[in-house]
Amino acid sequence: MSRYELNRAMYEGTRDRSIADKSEFLAAYALDEAERRALAVPNFAAILDLGGLPNLVYRYYRAHGLAFEAFSGRLGRDRAELG
Repeated sequence: MSRYELNRAMYEGTRDRSIADKSEFLAAYALDEAERRALAVPNFAAILDLGGLPNLVYRYYRAHGLAFEAFSGRLGRDRAELG
């Protein structure tokens, strides 16, 4: 697990790249399977648990075109999926 690569993927994905094709996008980063899965789904609670910086997790959330006012609800649903 590499927190640096996880956070780098979110930062670069919301800055310089399109995340429309996630498998191609994520292939450029040295992520373990849990990190890759969390970013691909995406499961924002899992990303936080894996060491995602909250500000980057929020940016990644917004890059998916999701409404800012639904963020806390989405985190709750994602957390419930984790068990």
